[in-house]
Amino acid sequence: MPERIEDHEFKIIYEIGKDLNTTQRKISHRTGLSLGMTNLVIKRLIAKGYVKVKGLDRRRVQYILTPRGFTEKVKKTHRYLLGTIDTLKKVKEKIQDTVLEYYEKGERNFTILGRGELADIVEISLRDMGKRDMRYSRARTPEEINSKNSIILLADGSIQKKNNRYLNILEAISGKIGI
Repeated sequence: MPERIEDHEFKIIYEIGKDLNTTQRKISHRTGLSLGMTNLVIKRLIAKGYVKVKGLDRRRVQYILTPRGFTEKVKKTHRYLLGTIDTLKKVKEKIQDTVLEYYEKGERNFTILGRGELADIVEISLRDMGKRDMRYSRARTPEEINSKNSIILLADGSIQKKNNRYLNILEAISGKIGI
């Protein structure tokens, strides 16, 4: 999903608010935006009155958030958080839909394989399904798997599928949410 200019503005306002002595090059690096895009967005933020520029010397400038810029930062942060929460809800629903397909085929044992945030979200999704006869466990490495009859929910892209009992959860849900 391509980023909108508003997303770029949020990232840059955030970086300027974090570090008064930042440069366009640092902002570009921290946000992952090209230097040209960073320059363009900063100019837009200046034109909107969210950022002002103070010349320190001939070669250095300081970017300062104006009161309007602080207000906009709060608004953009709020919108960004709401969007993130909405995305997490959709991911959780799609994980539940995917697991439900296996549950309806009689599968009751699942093992979440992986570390990190995706594995955490998968675990929360399974817990919140409320199926009393469904069991799940968590393994960080393939060697920790202790159930031979589990459906293995891969939540780590570095671990490869071994057989048809392995389900790459990100691949399974990506088509369902348009990632």
